[in-house]
Amino acid sequence: MVLERGELVNQRYRILEILGQGGMGAVYRAIDENLGVEVALKENLFTTEEYARQFHREAVILANLRHPNLTRVTDHFIIEGQGQYLVMDYVEGEDLRDRMERLGAISEEEAVQIGAAICDALSYLDSRTEPIVHRDIKPGNVKISPNGHIYLVDFGLAKIIEGNQQMTTTGARAMTPGYSPPEQYGTARTDHRSDIYSLGATLYAAVTGHLPEDGLARLMGQVELTKVRARNPKISEAFAAVIEKALEVKPEDRYATAREFKEALLESQRIRQQPNQQGIDSQPSTTRPKSIYLPNQESSSRAVNFFNLLKEGRRLDVPLWIWVVLGVALFGLAAWFLSEGSPLSARASLSTGTPALLPTLFPTSQPTEFPEGLPSATLSIVRTATPTLGVSPTPLVGVLEKETPTPTISPTPFGGSIGQIAFASNRSGNNQIWLMNIDGSGLTQLTNIPE
Repeated sequence: MVLERGELVNQRYRILEILGQGGMGAVYRAIDENLGVEVALKENLFTTEEYARQFHREAVILANLRHPNLTRVTDHFIIEGQGQYLVMDYVEGEDLRDRMERLGAISEEEAVQIGAAICDALSYLDSRTEPIVHRDIKPGNVKISPNGHIYLVDFGLAKIIEGNQQMTTTGARAMTPGYSPPEQYGTARTDHRSDIYSLGATLYAAVTGHLPEDGLARLMGQVELTKVRARNPKISEAFAAVIEKALEVKPEDRYATAREFKEALLESQRIRQQPNQQGIDSQPSTTRPKSIYLPNQESSSRAVNFFNLLKEGRRLDVPLWIWVVLGVALFGLAAWFLSEGSPLSARASLSTGTPALLPTLFPTSQPTEFPEGLPSATLSIVRTATPTLGVSPTPLVGVLEKETPTPTISPTPFGGSIGQIAFASNRSGNNQIWLMNIDGSGLTQLTNIPE
């Protein structure tokens, strides 16, 4: 009979509510009036000698288990003519079945957390002197507390393996279609790999919202397992492969142990996160100084980056044809630079050894006006003559003020030579003129103009 709310059982446990009811009994939430704590009271209404022995066996199994993902049995008693009772820790919260009904399919991350916790419990059960097989893992037997702690509950179909013999705590060899492995049908032997199958089926249902095809029907070739990603494309390939391996119809094709299953679940998440991590690492660093190169900013930027790579001694994966083009371009630039017709240079007399001063970029005989639209900074090759006999070198590029009718020409404070590059960069906070050697060395700031 169903116990009523407020009824006192065994002069100690006050019934608060019924949590679930089945053909063999019910489970209640009650208060232990001796200790003042809430408990779960499991009832067995079959009072034959055989069922009484099996129910007591379940109590003995649970009373000796100590694991954070398993509930404890704290009491067992029989009321003559009424039934038998197990008193267990009460876990507040909802089971995975209720969670799926409330939210639909759960996320992959949550499924991995649940799977890893249940694997820990299964590893503990298998490590005991007399290993225990749960044999009824399904969403309804996975309890989740409000703080996210996960428990495996209900050992009504549990089996103790004693040597080569197997002892089941209930007379019926029940199974749950979709969650039970093929070997649990009929008289085939079940072991810890049977629990791995059931946990795999539980996680399959949790992330897809569908039961996997029945294991026995699959073993007989009547149906095939629908792939996880066919049900839910958001699931990663690595995680899907782990679940499908756990659902192999032959025990030897599944994971050998619960520990191995857990490691595969965790590894699937590391694989899933790896592409994202690589994508982050492959992005350009935001801490690198930004430079402005005008008017041909893109090609100038590539040139400076190229020489910076050479300076750092880094390996350059550049196709051969690029090296050829670059070599021809540099050779042509050098030839033009030293030619008599170069507008940027004056060729020194080789016969007398007397250096020729370089002309300025703008005439000095009339007020200097910047042409309309002239950029404030340009990438320029800097070349000055070597000072001889007290003659000051004339800079190629000078900063000219519009207000000055005739700019004053003065030597650059840092000098210059063939194979140097002047460029504008905001690496110091605002745009300034910088000088560096063509190999990237000798970086020097030439101007310090606040504007």
